[in-house]
Amino acid sequence: MTTAIPKPKGWPIIGNVLQLSEPDSTARLAAQYGPIFKVSLGTGKPDRVIVCSAELLNEICDEKRFAKNPTAGGLSQVRNLTGDGLFTALDGEENWALAHRILMPVLGPMSIGNMFEDMHELACQLVLKWARLDQTTGIPVTEDFTRLTLDTLALCTMDTRFNSFYSETPHSFVEAMNSFLLESGSRAFRPSFVTDYVYRQQKHKYFEDVKKMREIANHVIERRRSVSTRKKDLVDAMIHEKDPVTGKTLPHDNIINNMITFLIAGHETTSGLLSFLIYLLAKNPNAMAKAREEVMSVLGDGAMTQSMTSKLPYLQAVIRETLRLHPTAPGFSVQPKSSDPKDYPLLIGKQKYPIHQGETIVGLLPQVHRDPTVYGDDSEAFRPERMLDEPFNKLPKNSWKPFGNGARGCIGRVFALQESTIVIALLLQNFDFELYDPNYQLTVRKTLTVKPKGLLIRATLRDGLGPASLQRRLLGGQNPDPQKPTVAIHKNARPDSPLEGDLKDLLICYGSNAGSCQTLAHALSQEAHSHGFHPIIMSMDEAQHQISSETPVVIITASYEGQPPDNAVKFVKWLECLTESPFGGGHHAVYGCGNRDWVDTFQRIPILVDDAFIRCGSIPLVKRATSDAADNNISNEFDQWADNLLWPALAKQYRTEPRNTEDGDAVLEIIQSTRTAGLFQDGGQAVVLEAKTLTAPSEPRKNHMELQLPPGMTYTTGDRLAILPINQDTTVKETMTRFGLALDSKILARNGSEQSVYTFLREYVELNQVATEKNIRTILQSIPPNDQSEVLEKLSPKSIAQLKMSVLGLLQKFPTAALPFCEYLSMLPPLHTRLYSISSSPLAGANTCTLTYSVLNHTAPRPFLGAGSNYLASLRPNDRLWVSVRASPQAFHLPEDPTVAVVMICAGSGLAPFLGFVQERARMIERGVSVARAMLFIGCRHPERDVLYASEMQGWADKGAVELRYAFSRAPDRSQGCRYVQELLWKEREGVIPLVKGSGKIFVCGDTKVLDGVGKAMVRAYGEIKGVGDEEAQAWLRSIRNERFVSEVFG
Repeated sequence: MTTAIPKPKGWPIIGNVLQLSEPDSTARLAAQYGPIFKVSLGTGKPDRVIVCSAELLNEICDEKRFAKNPTAGGLSQVRNLTGDGLFTALDGEENWALAHRILMPVLGPMSIGNMFEDMHELACQLVLKWARLDQTTGIPVTEDFTRLTLDTLALCTMDTRFNSFYSETPHSFVEAMNSFLLESGSRAFRPSFVTDYVYRQQKHKYFEDVKKMREIANHVIERRRSVSTRKKDLVDAMIHEKDPVTGKTLPHDNIINNMITFLIAGHETTSGLLSFLIYLLAKNPNAMAKAREEVMSVLGDGAMTQSMTSKLPYLQAVIRETLRLHPTAPGFSVQPKSSDPKDYPLLIGKQKYPIHQGETIVGLLPQVHRDPTVYGDDSEAFRPERMLDEPFNKLPKNSWKPFGNGARGCIGRVFALQESTIVIALLLQNFDFELYDPNYQLTVRKTLTVKPKGLLIRATLRDGLGPASLQRRLLGGQNPDPQKPTVAIHKNARPDSPLEGDLKDLLICYGSNAGSCQTLAHALSQEAHSHGFHPIIMSMDEAQHQISSETPVVIITASYEGQPPDNAVKFVKWLECLTESPFGGGHHAVYGCGNRDWVDTFQRIPILVDDAFIRCGSIPLVKRATSDAADNNISNEFDQWADNLLWPALAKQYRTEPRNTEDGDAVLEIIQSTRTAGLFQDGGQAVVLEAKTLTAPSEPRKNHMELQLPPGMTYTTGDRLAILPINQDTTVKETMTRFGLALDSKILARNGSEQSVYTFLREYVELNQVATEKNIRTILQSIPPNDQSEVLEKLSPKSIAQLKMSVLGLLQKFPTAALPFCEYLSMLPPLHTRLYSISSSPLAGANTCTLTYSVLNHTAPRPFLGAGSNYLASLRPNDRLWVSVRASPQAFHLPEDPTVAVVMICAGSGLAPFLGFVQERARMIERGVSVARAMLFIGCRHPERDVLYASEMQGWADKGAVELRYAFSRAPDRSQGCRYVQELLWKEREGVIPLVKGSGKIFVCGDTKVLDGVGKAMVRAYGEIKGVGDEEAQAWLRSIRNERFVSEVFG
């Protein structure tokens, strides 16, 4: 049964027009009538239906049933200026589709990222202006933000400077626009005859304003057509680019329409957002303190860089919460798509409310965004925490819509969010804020958008800054953006080498714990220029909000016991929660790394990612590919996939041409990140308290280190510590000697900056990276022909690859190889973090932790020094190093219930996490907690030479924290005749299986041989004790894998 939509009583002829012109009229009507009501706009005009609940808004966002109606309200008048521009085009108008397809690439995340410097420059103008103001008068923030956002749009999208901060009066375009928007709002509620006869003077001024704005826009377009060089921005695209579907270009009038659309819609909404945001922070000091703390942790006292914008999740939540409470475009209008009278009345609200033909439906966002069924009883409160990524991604569909809906949603969303992030971050970094009038009550000024009225603030410089020192902070001595590649050019590079502006963007993102996938991503990026692409490389988590339909994306990721890598967890959660696709119609490729020994979870994450992209409308460039680490041939398989499948598919799809980048003419791209960028957003400097060797001189070296953690850094027993190492001095000097470089040699970057070769080799690249077959072929081709034939008679690339030598090792083996230094660098991936299991419990000291690690120092077939372990081994007490805690998979922790039995199995330094486990159990016993039985199987070489922490372990065993079982490979007579832990496990099967057949847990830490051996021993033991066959025993082991049989594998 249908229910009539409530409607306030109106006046003859004019209906509810007078009521709607009153301040806060729609909010009062919503409070009176509830989630839906309708209003009359006068005799002869269809009623307008207003929806105020998230449930109803979700229904009218269905683009199969409803289409945007730009003829409702003020937008109908704005069409007098912007015609068929993106904002005011009617449903089905051809030029809307043309402009949308042409402009999407210009306004995608990658393109917007390239606008950072221009946005930052103009934001700095605002900051410096405020720094120089007399603090006895309040700052009119809305006016200043309006100047800023207009200047930003003009510079970034049309290469035009309005220089609003250098003039007391607004630019003539702004004056005309403000007058036009105010009158448009008024005209929307007047009968046309009243406008024609009563407001004739205003009508004349109105169309004079239209003429002035279109003349200014036309002047900009003609100037851009006349210049010989092109700047890739919005106006350039509208003038020169063709629609990829029809091949058409935009008509001149439509270019004017869209240019003005962006200036109006973009600057009005963003200036309102910034104004409301400052007001809300000033009224909520706790939220301001949290936002500032985050900003200072990322920006510190230095200059802001583009990569920092993605590292401010709380600030993003502040922006979202501001847009929830104060959407600056407070509503959007739709109408039913059906033109058939038989379909009316159309019912909405669970078939309850009738919509009649011709009626427009308006979604009233301030009320929808306060719907208590979605946002709770505190929906009126400013609480940014509700808008952090995890709760935000769980919001009901279409319950947060400040950027409009679907295909007709705001195309400049990414632009507005990046600009807002930059501005607020800089203001929080450098100023303290308060309301100029503490008693100010928020009132709203309405045109087509809403802004605070009469808002004044007082901004005081922080940290003893003055205008001069602030200017140096903002503009002087900026460090290179740690996430952006620095381009280094060989000294003989041609001046006409291909520049990035000629290349198609290619997003390469990786999920990697051990660094293998990051290495593959780097290798792919080094090939990109030669195939006509500009590579943008980042972790999957960093790429979460960078993916769009206009930029192809390659995802290279592994699975760890079926879980995503540490730097892909957020990305995978985001993919799984997606309800609307940000990359439908785009193209992607997925390359998965894994180990087939994990049968049940092999390639789980690559499969999940590929399936999710396809589900969201992305088109695979090539079929998902995989490498198996068990074959020990990942790099070569990846090279073959890239060369034979990926690059040809990209070239075909994007019509790119190969580029010549040979020898000295090569343009080499090197990822030159700061030591801590991206890897240690949550890290800090630890201090070495103790460092010692645990093994006899004749044994492979294993070390102990105790660290004082940075303030505020915590961990849980079983977690890992990420360390960013440096290469050994001997390896660096060997490299420089091989290339005949002096210790003070420099690398010259394209931007003119210099970098010490020694520092670069020591701190930024993996010098021990094993050469791939592709690297080997390149090196062999650089050998003089006479020597080359002699080498190839003895060795083939495949046989050389089996030696597993580094690139440097091969160059030393073949001294006549004439490989250019720049090409050598292109073979080296960036230095990545190493993960070490923490070998202590926070119960023993919450502010300290210990590491137990093997020092890799091989002499055969050639000397090899592991970068990470030798770096740690070089440190002494009071030395400092950068660290960051990385959580282990949830299952690789002691059971929360201490009465659950535990079996731990390890070899060598694989003892590390179990030291923490046993230490924690011992501390629990000291505190009177009862613990279940625990067995620890430890693989060593000899009882007198490499048993680690013998006295400590025995002490814990005496307390009942653990039962120790040793297997000595060089003294099996001292370990029940067993050389390895799997043999000892089999011997002890009668005691082990009963422990784990119920709820007990098995932990394994070691290399793949240990894991494989333990798995086989467990299957065999279970089969014998339970009297079942091998197949059923293997099924049992699979059933407890990753839950009660958990492993951490290295090597």
